[in-house]
Amino acid sequence: MTMIRLTASSYSFEAIPLEGTLAVVKSMGFKAVDIAGFHARGKASYEPYEVGENPRKFADDLNRLLDRYELEAMDFFPQFGASPAELSINDPDPNVRQKDLESFRGIAQFCKLTGMHTVTVLPGAPHLERTQDENLDVSGEMLRMFTEIAGEAGIRLCFEPHMGSVAQTPELALSLLERTPDSKITLDYSHYLLQYISMERIHKLIPHTGHFHIRQAKPGKLQTRLADGTLDFVDIYHRLKAAGYDGAMSVEYVCADWYDLNQLDTLNETMLTKELLEPHVSL
Repeated sequence: MTMIRLTASSYSFEAIPLEGTLAVVKSMGFKAVDIAGFHARGKASYEPYEVGENPRKFADDLNRLLDRYELEAMDFFPQFGASPAELSINDPDPNVRQKDLESFRGIAQFCKLTGMHTVTVLPGAPHLERTQDENLDVSGEMLRMFTEIAGEAGIRLCFEPHMGSVAQTPELALSLLERTPDSKITLDYSHYLLQYISMERIHKLIPHTGHFHIRQAKPGKLQTRLADGTLDFVDIYHRLKAAGYDGAMSVEYVCADWYDLNQLDTLNETMLTKELLEPHVSL
C-alpha cells in the first residue's frame, strides 16, 4: 500500500534558529521535517556552499538536533543565491555552474548522512542572453548530473518549478523533464495558481512528482490563509495516492517579502493544515 507522509518545513518558522524551529515542529506533533539551505535568508537555514564543503560537520550538527527532538529529515532544499537567478544551476558563467555541481556532491553526502529521502533544487532561471530552449538545455544537463550524483547517494533528486523559472508553466516543467527523465518534480500548486493556470494543467505533473509542498493559494495569490484559498488538498492527496506517489506532503507556509508571503501567521496555518490532512496522511 502506498503511504504518503505529512511533514512540516523548518523554514516556515525561520525567524528563529534551526533548533527552535525543530522544537516547534515537534511540539505540533509532526514526526518529520524538511530542512532549508537558503543562502542569506532567515535564521533556520544552512548555507548551501558551506554544507557542500563540509557535509560531515553539518550532518553531525543536524543529526544531533534530529535525535534531540525525535524527528526525521525528509528533504533538503538548497538555494545557492539570494534570488532564484543568482548562482542558478543554468548560470551563463560555466564557473558558477561548476561550483554548484561541486557543491552538490557534498550536499548529496550531507543528505545521505542525515537520512534524507529527497533533495530539492531550483530548476534555473530564464537568462535573457539565451533562448528559452537554450536555458532549458543547460538546466537539463545540470539536472542530469545532479540526479546521477544524488542517485549514487541513494537520494531522489527533485526540482521545484516556480514563478520566474525556466519551468514556470506545467508545459515547460514537462519539457525540462524530457531533458532529465530520471529526475522528479517538487510540486507546489501555488506557483501556478499565482499565474491563473488551470488545475487541469497542473494535475498533469502529479505522475512526475517526487516531493510535494502544501501551501494554500488562489488565482493571483501565491499564499493565503487555509480558509481563503481554493486548493483542495484532500482531493490532491487522493490524486497523488492514485498515481502511486510514495513521498511526503510537506506543509510549507513561509514568511518572506517575495509576492507578499509575509502576510499570514505561518504557525497557525501550519497547524490548521495539519489538522485538515491528519485523518488522511500518515505522520
